[in-house]
Amino acid sequence: MDYDESVRYLNRLGNEVLGMRFGLETIRALLRTLGDPQQNFPSVLVAGTNGKGSVASFLANILSSGGFRTGLYLSPHVVQLEERFQIDGQLISRSDVAACLSQVADAVRKSGCQPTYFETVTATAFLYFSRYAVQVAVLEVGMGGRLDSTNVVDPLLSVMTPIGLDHQKQLGPTIEQIAGEKAGIIHQSRPVLTAPQVPEVYSVLCSRAEVLQAPFHKLQENEISVVNFEEGKSSLTFHGVTATPRLLGAHQLQNAALAIRAAELLAPRFTVSRAAMAQGIERTRIPGRIQRISEKPVILVDGGHNRQAAANLVRFVGAETAKPRALVFSMMRDKDIQEVAEILRPAFDRVFVTEMQSPRAASVSQLLEAFPEATAVKRVADALEEAKASSVATIVVFGSFYLAGEVLRLRIG
Repeated sequence: MDYDESVRYLNRLGNEVLGMRFGLETIRALLRTLGDPQQNFPSVLVAGTNGKGSVASFLANILSSGGFRTGLYLSPHVVQLEERFQIDGQLISRSDVAACLSQVADAVRKSGCQPTYFETVTATAFLYFSRYAVQVAVLEVGMGGRLDSTNVVDPLLSVMTPIGLDHQKQLGPTIEQIAGEKAGIIHQSRPVLTAPQVPEVYSVLCSRAEVLQAPFHKLQENEISVVNFEEGKSSLTFHGVTATPRLLGAHQLQNAALAIRAAELLAPRFTVSRAAMAQGIERTRIPGRIQRISEKPVILVDGGHNRQAAANLVRFVGAETAKPRALVFSMMRDKDIQEVAEILRPAFDRVFVTEMQSPRAASVSQLLEAFPEATAVKRVADALEEAKASSVATIVVFGSFYLAGEVLRLRIG
């Protein structure tokens, strides 16, 4: 298969979330047919509800800046498929996408298994990292953890970002059940590092670590020193590392500190200097995380899609952007649209609801139930244009990584 054929092959596997099946049997069968490429390099698993892509990216860049050939696996992609597979900050080439996916497709035929979209791209990542002999891979866990396709590795370290209510239909209705699923990435005698959590989550994680005799480490927020600058930029000092992340928002400082602490726990196998840690933090870029794409008016694009992400966004726009503000909003219909809307509403003077090109997308009529005062615009591109024409100082696009991707692709097309 060439690149275009590879993308069509993936798309025929169905929607990544709607077609998801929990369980490790299929991915293990597929990887056995491929020769178990995931065993050819050590890995770090990063799970949680919010910030896992940022933490994984920070950590991968820290390790790469320290001189280690580092793979990074992210999901979902925001603009292009290649974002999911990176080595030392470089996206996979189209020719490698085609070569690796062709090999995975051959293994599917030989094994007789029927992997999902996510299982297929996960196997592709393992094959790509093995083919290029990475020294370590940082893997962002997909949904949950215990039965996630990435959890076939025996990680050097498991990292937990803040855990909250999201994907309740798949993971369970309570935060304890969700934490239990995510705690499944804790492995026997392997260390685990967690961001600050609510007490119910701490209890679940501690219990799992104790049963598995896994050394348990918590990020200490009081050890993070912060200096704020203009335009939302801030510098942090943590454990002797001073850095200014390019990613905007106070929550990214905690994400950066979590990655620094993770790097410390990977020593002495992977020892990185303080200077290289700072360099890794400062070189990290990741699309769709309070990303500024315009100045007049200021346009920010954020792929957040739950209450925690909405609260982080509101704190940022309230402190760092000018009024009047407009929100371009869309979400998947299986999300807590009403609760997210209640968090966002006070921060915006105008709201434009729109409909993404996804079978999971909420309709404009569903979105209007949460934002009855909003202007409904069917197409995303038109909603953004109407927001620009509304004479506001700041426009924020929020509600889904798919929405973020549609807006960011408008700049390319």
